[in-house]
Amino acid sequence: MAVRVTAAGSSGFGEQWVKNWAKKTAFALGRPKDDIGIVFVGATKIRTLNREYRAKDRPTDVLSFPADGGADMGDIFIAPAIARVKAAERGSRYKDYLALLIVHSVLHLGGYDHHTDKESKAMAKMEKKILNLNAQPE
Repeated sequence: MAVRVTAAGSSGFGEQWVKNWAKKTAFALGRPKDDIGIVFVGATKIRTLNREYRAKDRPTDVLSFPADGGADMGDIFIAPAIARVKAAERGSRYKDYLALLIVHSVLHLGGYDHHTDKESKAMAKMEKKILNLNAQPE
C-alpha cells in the first residue's frame, strides 16, 4: 500500500502519523494494498475544489474523490486551517478531529456514505471502531 501525502507539515503532524490513520482505515475496509493520496491545502484551494466539484462556493475542511476502481482508492484534500476552526467549534482537540477527518475520508473512498440515516449509522460505527483500535498512532 502506498499512501502519498503532500504538504503534511501544514497539518501540524508528521507524514507518518497521517499515513498510519489512512492505513489503519484501509486495513479495516479489507483494502490494505490499495493506494491513497492525501493532500493538505489552504482555504482558497479547498474552496475552489468545493465550488468546482460540489457546486458549493465556500471552504470546507475535507473533500474525498474516490477513484474509478483498481488498486487506487482515490484522493483526499484536507484544509488544516478550516479543520482547526471546526475542531474548536465542536469542542474537540484538533489532533482528534484531524484523525476523524482522515478516517472519515478513507471510508468515503472505500464506498461508505451518509446520505441516509442507515448509512450515517454504519459509517459512524466504523469510524468509532477504527478510532478506538488499540493504541492510536501518535
